[in-house]
Amino acid sequence: MSARRRLAIELSAAERSHRVRLLGLPAETLRRLATLGEQELAREFPVYPREHLAGEAPDFAPMAGRYEVDPAAVTFVPRYPLVPGLDYAMVVRAAEGEPQRLAFRLPAAPSEPTAEVLAIYPSGDRLVRNQLKLYVEFSASMSEGQAASHVRLERADGGERIEDPFVPEPELWDREHRRLTLLFDPGRLKRGLRPQLEAGYPLQEGVAVRLVVDEGFRDAAGNPLREPFARRYEVDRDLRARVDPRDWECRLPPAGAAEPLRVRFDRPLDHALLRHAFEVIDAAGRPVRGRPEVGPAERSWSFTPAAPWLPGDYRLAADPRLEDLAGNSLAHVFDRDLASDEEPSDPSLEVVSFTLHALCGGD
Repeated sequence: MSARRRLAIELSAAERSHRVRLLGLPAETLRRLATLGEQELAREFPVYPREHLAGEAPDFAPMAGRYEVDPAAVTFVPRYPLVPGLDYAMVVRAAEGEPQRLAFRLPAAPSEPTAEVLAIYPSGDRLVRNQLKLYVEFSASMSEGQAASHVRLERADGGERIEDPFVPEPELWDREHRRLTLLFDPGRLKRGLRPQLEAGYPLQEGVAVRLVVDEGFRDAAGNPLREPFARRYEVDRDLRARVDPRDWECRLPPAGAAEPLRVRFDRPLDHALLRHAFEVIDAAGRPVRGRPEVGPAERSWSFTPAAPWLPGDYRLAADPRLEDLAGNSLAHVFDRDLASDEEPSDPSLEVVSFTLHALCGGD
């Protein structure tokens, strides 16, 4: 029996951890492999989702992970758990003859797709050329390691894909794996850095783009999305200015009512940060209980108290890390001019003081 026929894949799985063992290599081959480093083993035994192995050569980088060699097998431990029901293949180059492709799959219980994209943020229709982040919010927990294959940024006029706009790894998820952060490569956003000089900005002013999440993105159970989702954006000029609460407009509620306090911003702010960026504090220094809400296009914020407002003085405290679309915060400009000194931030601007029945002020 040839060495080609002896090769076999053995899978073992624990919660959020998998091991792919390649069995059947000759003992002398395994002894040689035991002397190789991680990068050399990755070249000898790359693992791909099968969708990237349709042609003669893979059209995508192999999966990230680590390799182990013991007297019986070569083991691949993927950085991200395997997705149930998705086909994979290990390309074996260390055996005799031509490279072999050994297919494997983690079984999945049959199920109808139920997960979907709920929203893409910013929820408005405009980005800035030096945009720092986008967010994709799903209705269910999703699998890791899928974003590079199933999320793409393309020109809106003809569908031409924009190559490598986001930092590929590690994927940035919230705890529930329902919100994916797509971080634009900071090296291409900061003026004067080599990636920016060589590759330029991922976005171009005046060139509309579309973010597409295709239905092949798998949820935590291995099921695809119910349908694809896309959002179109126009691209405006760069934004390089600190977020300044003095530019906000406050609409104050009357005392004795449970109407919301409303704040309108001079620019869209970061959706994820905006959800937890403010605290309303009364004259005694106690937080006021209530329900915050982010407004349309992230251009406003409101706070509805749990009980009617009492007459008196209040403070609206803002987290200095609150950012706009380009990563500028209350504390600093994300891409400041390195040739000049940035003015120090003023901590007093992190608090907007107001008295009911009076105009909003910053003193």
